[in-house]
Amino acid sequence: MTVDTYANVAAPTDENLRTAGDLVRNGGVVVAPSDTNLALTLDPWNRAAVERAFAIKRRPPTSPLTLFVRHPQEWEEYTEVPAELREAVRRLTDAFWPGPFNIVLPRNHRIPDHLVCGGPTVALGCLSNPTIQRLIEFTGKPVAMTSANLSGQADGVLVDLDLAVRQIGDAVDMVIRGEKQGTTASSTIVTAAKTPFEVLRLGDITHAHIKDALGDLAHLLEDAS
Repeated sequence: MTVDTYANVAAPTDENLRTAGDLVRNGGVVVAPSDTNLALTLDPWNRAAVERAFAIKRRPPTSPLTLFVRHPQEWEEYTEVPAELREAVRRLTDAFWPGPFNIVLPRNHRIPDHLVCGGPTVALGCLSNPTIQRLIEFTGKPVAMTSANLSGQADGVLVDLDLAVRQIGDAVDMVIRGEKQGTTASSTIVTAAKTPFEVLRLGDITHAHIKDALGDLAHLLEDAS
């Protein structure tokens, strides 16, 4: 199956994004562009939708999904960051959001167990891609996202529209056209749930970028390996 022959691929118009938002609100799973990969996009609070996303990827539901907010300041609504770390988190989100940067923080009661596999933390992101920003607006709340590919079949590459449609296009409710935002790698991920902060994955945002953003709080970050 190709993009041209798949009927459920839609342009990122307001009408189509409104339809996609309705689908997500009602428990559907759609594909939308992030800053890096095309990604399965769904309601984080809908357990059935989360379980369906893992089934689409053919992956056991043992990995937490990332919560994507529309505005950088929203990390405070879903986390319980210790007072002594809040300024450092604020510097990181101010520096890299919106953009290809995810941060892992202690979660609060608003995060459902099924999203994070019962763990004490949640990964958060805030994307610059105008298509996903508009979709989140129509959805009316944050979304969960995970790359739109079969598990283990897109290692080392960013999932584009063609790959997403070929691998999982017939298993989702809608595919919104879009592409990465000038990135060359998956998002950088930093865990700031405790000190020292640890870089879990490096993308285009490097260890040096993170250290610079922290400024005089750079001692909170692990040394580059």
